Amino acid sequence: MLRKEENIRYCEDLGIPFVDADYDTDRWFDITKGHENDEERGERCSMCFEMRFVKTAEYAFHNGFKVITSCLGISRWKDFKQVTAAGVKAASLFPEITYWDYNWRKDAGSQRMIEIAKEEEFYQQQYCGCVYSLRDMNQWRTSQGRDKVQLGKDYYKKEVEK
Repeated sequence: MLRKEENIRYCEDLGIPFVDADYDTDRWFDITKGHENDEERGERCSMCFEMRFVKTAEYAFHNGFKVITSCLGISRWKDFKQVTAAGVKAASLFPEITYWDYNWRKDAGSQRMIEIAKEEEFYQQQYCGCVYSLRDMNQWRTSQGRDKVQLGKDYYKKEVEK
């Protein structure tokens, strides 16, 4: 919910309409059943991406959009090829819908993402996003003697000019 609220706020700041095509959480749990212990970037992630991209491609198809894409591939938690494969697969299910597979990590895109995140003071999520990713991150952090992730606590901070 935190990331969604951030997206809504950013869209409002830029004057861009926000489309809420939220996915069905119960369906997600049904789809990922049996994959609760998959590693990050495993089959569970592919299933999640595909479910979400199909919803996006369907919305695009019914609302006159020709291209879909995602910022998921820029995340350090994600595998760009895995995200792209899911987007291309979902787009192929709908006539005339294309997945734009631009690699946002290139040409200092990751650095630009961090700059924008700091300027906007976005929430800095410390795990992929699903409940299993949070569980696994907290297990890892505990094993390293670190505190567990506290939801809603970490935000990017603006650079202080000297």
